[in-house]
Amino acid sequence: MPKQKKKYRLKKKVKIIVVLIFVVFLLGVCIFLPKRDASGKIILPNLIENVVITLNRENIYLARDEEIQVEFTPEDVIWSSSDESIATVENGLITGKNPGTATITASKKKVEKSLTVTVTDLITLPKIDNKKAYLKCEQYTEEEAKMLDTLLEYRINEAGSNTRAGAVAAARFLALEFPYRIHYFYENGRLITAGGRSFVDGEGRYYHKGLYLSKDKYADLAKSAYGPKMWGCSMYSKVTNRKSPNGLDCSGYVSWALYNAGFDVGDGGAGINLDRDTDLDDLGEKLKITKDNLALKKVKVGDLLSMYGHIGILIGMDEDHYYIAESLTNDIHVLTMTESELLKSDWLQFILLDDVYKEDGNLTNMW
Repeated sequence: MPKQKKKYRLKKKVKIIVVLIFVVFLLGVCIFLPKRDASGKIILPNLIENVVITLNRENIYLARDEEIQVEFTPEDVIWSSSDESIATVENGLITGKNPGTATITASKKKVEKSLTVTVTDLITLPKIDNKKAYLKCEQYTEEEAKMLDTLLEYRINEAGSNTRAGAVAAARFLALEFPYRIHYFYENGRLITAGGRSFVDGEGRYYHKGLYLSKDKYADLAKSAYGPKMWGCSMYSKVTNRKSPNGLDCSGYVSWALYNAGFDVGDGGAGINLDRDTDLDDLGEKLKITKDNLALKKVKVGDLLSMYGHIGILIGMDEDHYYIAESLTNDIHVLTMTESELLKSDWLQFILLDDVYKEDGNLTNMW
């Protein structure tokens, strides 16, 4: 090949290489040229990843064997527990193991975010157990009673305070999670004057925040007859003319659940009384229990059921059953009824409470 042609091709290659180097240089200048803000100051590039970890909870209370899923970002954090004998964690799923307190930590590149988990035996996993032991007088210490109030408030807030779900959570707490049966107590009176009965506060219808399990709650009572006596302690009932363990009557239980969830609806009692409009069955639309009405699917958990002189609250519902919590005869318990059984029962109507609750909150049909 002639020398002249070789030289020409070599020069051409050199030119191409030079052009490529120049293009790369320009791209580098564009990429690394300092950027400036509106005031003209140079914005230095952030060459280190800015890690921000978020968790949707700070404090968690769990029964033994209870699980809860924590929502978090980013997805690739590393989880750890300060004491796996108390609580374990896997990809944000925390499981309570034994009573105590543990710290759960999510970490990434030396950045950490933690939450506190308290596991307790003061409550159980929610389940229907109508044969639990009865609550005894002074069953709990002051400290344990305060913790139970904290657990109740936590459950309500998780469901949504001032929502339908919050009222359901409160009703479920006593019926399903509290480890003892609370006695039915024939009231000595109501929080309003009704039917000639005197004003009585805290007997058979504890219309206050928290559980009535410690003597420090006596300070909340405006007036008491034959007491005060916390739940489980023997007290004289004017209705039965004898002593029996204090607890909640039917409307006391329902109004207590509503009040603790944030609904101060008053405590006028239960039953269908045409002469008064302060009964719990006057709170919302009455839906007579018939096959056609049930087919309308208007009933939600948190709605009430009533019959003459009695009221309960629907705390669960699935395709086959209604789960009704009530305080009657001996204690607070849960009825499991099919539609057929409900239609044949003494329950007369549902009380629909959409106008009371207004918001559903984190509502679940079952626990």
